[in-house]
Amino acid sequence: MSGYTAQDGSWKSKEQSEEARFAHEKEQQQLAALREKLEKDSAAPAKSSDSSTLPTGDIEGGFGGQEDLEDRYATTSGDH
Repeated sequence: MSGYTAQDGSWKSKEQSEEARFAHEKEQQQLAALREKLEKDSAAPAKSSDSSTLPTGDIEGGFGGQEDLEDRYATTSGDH
């Protein structure tokens, strides 16, 4: 009889429980790896922002990597 195994309720529940166990083990491994990574990251000293590395002067900030650019027209009357 073809397909009888798939229709057998006890076999189906056994397979589903094995799949659930496997998925649970994978999740636990991933969580353990994340915990380990977090512990390593928290153990490393955090870099503090040193005022000597910050740009000085009155510069308008940008975004997307353009924070260091100076707006040359910031003090003009608007006629560029």
